[in-house]
Amino acid sequence: MLSRGRDLLAVLAACGLGAFIAWHHPLGPGAALCLFVLAVAAAFRRPLWCLAAVPALLPVIGLAPWSGWITFEESDLLILAVAGGGYARALIDGPPRHRHRVSRVLAGLSLLLALSLLIAMARGFADAGGFLFGWYQGYDGPMNSIRIGKSFFLALLLLPLLSRQFADPAQQAGRKLAWGLALGLGGVALAALWERLAFTDLLNFSSDYRSTALFWEMHVGGAALDGWLLLTVPFAVWALRHARTSAAHALALALTVLAAYAALTTFSRGVYLGLLVALPLLAWLTRVPASGRAPEQGLWSPLRWTLALLAWAAIAGLVFATSGYRGLLALFGVSAATLAMPRVLRGIGIAQLVAGILLGLMSGALLALLADFLPKGPYVLYFALFAALLAALWGLPGAIQGNRRIFAAAGWVVLGVMAVAVAAHWGGEGALWGMLGALLVVFALSLAAVFAARPVWPGTLRWQATFMSAALAVSAAAAVFIGGGYMGERFSTSSQDLEGRIGHWSLSVEMLQTPMDLWFGKGLGRYPANYFFAAPDSRFPGSYQWVREGEGAWLSLVAPRHPISFGDMFRVSQRLPFGASGPFVVTLKARAKKTVKIHAEVCEKHLLYVAGCAGGDAKVKAGADWQMATIRLNGPLLGGGPWYAPRLVMFSLGIGNESGAADVDDVVLIGPGGESLLVNGDFSDDLRRWFFSSDRDHLPWHAKSIAINVLFDQGLCGLALFLLLLVAALWRLHLGPARRHELAPYLSAAIVGFLVVGMFDSLIDVPRLALLFYVLFFMPFVLHTPETGDKSAGSI
Repeated sequence: MLSRGRDLLAVLAACGLGAFIAWHHPLGPGAALCLFVLAVAAAFRRPLWCLAAVPALLPVIGLAPWSGWITFEESDLLILAVAGGGYARALIDGPPRHRHRVSRVLAGLSLLLALSLLIAMARGFADAGGFLFGWYQGYDGPMNSIRIGKSFFLALLLLPLLSRQFADPAQQAGRKLAWGLALGLGGVALAALWERLAFTDLLNFSSDYRSTALFWEMHVGGAALDGWLLLTVPFAVWALRHARTSAAHALALALTVLAAYAALTTFSRGVYLGLLVALPLLAWLTRVPASGRAPEQGLWSPLRWTLALLAWAAIAGLVFATSGYRGLLALFGVSAATLAMPRVLRGIGIAQLVAGILLGLMSGALLALLADFLPKGPYVLYFALFAALLAALWGLPGAIQGNRRIFAAAGWVVLGVMAVAVAAHWGGEGALWGMLGALLVVFALSLAAVFAARPVWPGTLRWQATFMSAALAVSAAAAVFIGGGYMGERFSTSSQDLEGRIGHWSLSVEMLQTPMDLWFGKGLGRYPANYFFAAPDSRFPGSYQWVREGEGAWLSLVAPRHPISFGDMFRVSQRLPFGASGPFVVTLKARAKKTVKIHAEVCEKHLLYVAGCAGGDAKVKAGADWQMATIRLNGPLLGGGPWYAPRLVMFSLGIGNESGAADVDDVVLIGPGGESLLVNGDFSDDLRRWFFSSDRDHLPWHAKSIAINVLFDQGLCGLALFLLLLVAALWRLHLGPARRHELAPYLSAAIVGFLVVGMFDSLIDVPRLALLFYVLFFMPFVLHTPETGDKSAGSI
């Protein structure tokens, strides 16, 4: 009876609160409410599928740059809908057949941590001058305490549903959650790929453009993308190991390659370090094949995988340094064919092998000469040979017998000769020796495998595709470090950056000035506001405030207190429709106590970095009266980007001189057709549709460490409870009841990798990211019954 009462209360609370938030959505209350109701119905009808849907959707449904919402988000509506539908289904179905006693450790520590968060939330309200509700408050308002604290309580709301779904092993809840996390990784990786294609270049690793994907929370810096990658990359490995079909395995391979690209283009030392810790840990924890499957012949240990990929990195770097991407891709193709050769050539005689090599060398020399007479001849002939050879090796494997092996060996050698031609065509004579040295290593290893008594590596297409996907990721890493100067610059300043970070942590702790601050924290979400007053003027990043007086309302802008370049400006922005190209004219009224320069711009911009831009300035003289200003935005017409990766367009306002301040109202942006392109330009509806960013000043907004962040918000008491719960979770994964569960190694790697990044960034001050972390954080207490997994699972 108590359980049914809890379920009914949860249904009413989740649905009521969700409907209230949806009805106030800035982009369309009716549509938001309808979508919320549909989500509740879907969660009621298919509660298990929510395990996949939630992590898959979380990283792609943040619309703050369009809506202006910061405290509340679309992810809140998703979780409330899942909870409402899930508890309604539990109310109808009654108690589950398989029930497990709730962990006393989880119950006790969660209750105490929830109490600590509530105390910190109350202290946050007090530090902000008292609670005042608002839909569009910034990070210095009392609503920021709710924004920071909500993730833990939303995760707690889901916990009974997770326990119910994981209670019955036949439901395969773990499999659905893992695929959802892998798909969430894929969504983020695709967003990062679009961002690179739209705003820089796929293979441009020298630019300082760092991927942010769809994490709008990085508008003031931070490492939201970094944290998400570390939480989800282990589940791409899970997908590789547990894919039941060829299509699922191909999807897992694609997710892995895309994730590697997204991780590399963060140019984050924390991400690289986190992966260097998490992936070896995962390899160690999964070194034994999954239950129910005998080891495949030639199966590799983690050590052999490591050595092979290090060797590949060495030869890939050798080739890339002189032959660029074309030579590297040519080597990649030869290596892919090489993996299949031991299976095809096993049993070949020495005479047949020599004949094949000689035939291949002569044929390759003739084709290399022919390539000089064709447009892009080496590339065309190489690709045609690669496609034909791969089709023969995998499409007609049974037909390659007897003397036909001579032609297989010849084709293999011809492909190698054409790879040398590709390298020479791109890099000249200086590229020959690098490619020849790499091919010598590859061919020697393959020939050794051909004549070995036992298979050196598995002969299955699945294993070889997995290896080549890993090799592709390693190749991209080599390109980042060899071909891009930006990453080298970042590593060269690591010592200096660490000193700066330590100084920032020291300042953060110094802001806890009283014993109450030290034991219970300043309050949830109060870091930015306190930093503004405690930091030297040179670190003040700028601010904004919506002001209402009588029937009028306006926007108050304050500039940074340091010299301002284009990138240092504090901006308040609004998204424009796709295809807005210009020319543009801005009209506004403003007033200032001291003469200031107001800057307006329309830029092709995703979040922090700009492509094309049109901008202009208006001088506002000191005075109490409102002054009208017209700004013609000068610059090229915006191109919109390629059709396959369209660029977002954003209008922004800022103060262009150091320590300047002004009130702004009645902002109108006029497009080429005379139409007004802005919504709520008079600020009568609070800051609906307006969004702020600090493109370069990031330290004032973040404690830059999970431990320091928890200490500042919740004090020593909150930090101790957080660490105790963390230790308990990891103990259960490694030594406790959850250690034999199929997901245990992946959860452990995800949590540890996340914490490595969290040594150098706050992470849990991003609500969507904190929500996923807390859900995975609670999972070890939910995984009571070991799952042996399906028989298709195995090591790679």
